[in-house]
Amino acid sequence: MSKRALLIVAIVVALPLAWLAYNLAKDAGATGLKILNALVSVNAGYSVERDIAYGDGSHQKLDVYRPKDSAATKPLPTIVFFYGGGWTWGKKAYFEFIADAFTRHGYIVVIPDYVLYPQGKYPEFIADSAKATAWTHQNIQSYGGNPNLLVLAGHSAGAYNAVMISTFDDYLKQEQSSTTIIKAVAGVAGPYNFTPKAERYVNIFGEDNFDNMKIKAHVNGNEPNMLLLHGSGDTTVAHANQTSMAEALRESGVDVQTHLYSDELTHVRILLNLHPWFASKENVGIKVIDFFDEQLK
Repeated sequence: MSKRALLIVAIVVALPLAWLAYNLAKDAGATGLKILNALVSVNAGYSVERDIAYGDGSHQKLDVYRPKDSAATKPLPTIVFFYGGGWTWGKKAYFEFIADAFTRHGYIVVIPDYVLYPQGKYPEFIADSAKATAWTHQNIQSYGGNPNLLVLAGHSAGAYNAVMISTFDDYLKQEQSSTTIIKAVAGVAGPYNFTPKAERYVNIFGEDNFDNMKIKAHVNGNEPNMLLLHGSGDTTVAHANQTSMAEALRESGVDVQTHLYSDELTHVRILLNLHPWFASKENVGIKVIDFFDEQLK
């Protein structure tokens, strides 16, 4: 059996196991994502520089992925991707498959870590996200990127971070920057305007911040154009987050596109669907890339 055939067999067997593991538990989820990323890396079309410091904190590190065939081309557009995990879980290394999905389309992909609870609380993880974004804008040219073609994307808690720093300019101002460096944002299953009820999230955000933490409270009409995606099968983050965020942006004159996928796309499945191995008739990854391509023309 050829190497290609063996790889296909491995993918067919391992991907359902990886998806199942992700759903079972956080530790098992990490194992599942490691399996997925190992398979992705077999024929990787990208190069990666890992653990680049964007701040002084031990957790303030990011990875930069570049398409392998980009050496002789003009500076490339760059996506900063923020992963989810309820602000309590996740590592940038778990999301290499996201970098693979986007570098296939000629984008540099930056994936930063940010502080997680209980080591940090709101708004520290948002400040980290702003710092990583400002660092990318200031330094991506050294990695073959075009700082004037910078976009953000995120899933779940990561979508919240991305949309918040694109809306509330104070975070990037603290980095001597501005939301104007962000040309577009794609949020996938983000809890943009939820009110914490579970004790963990009450502790993360603090009851005094329940109004301030809602992103719609900070919309002023200067936001970059946005794409907000959600799955009907998502029982983790309510669809109302997408609709309330889109309504607030539209009322302020911001160009926002929305799409609600079928109930086949759960909170986890919509994340996995960003990669072509999981895509079927509903291809979330292509939706995001088409949006960014159009915005960066």
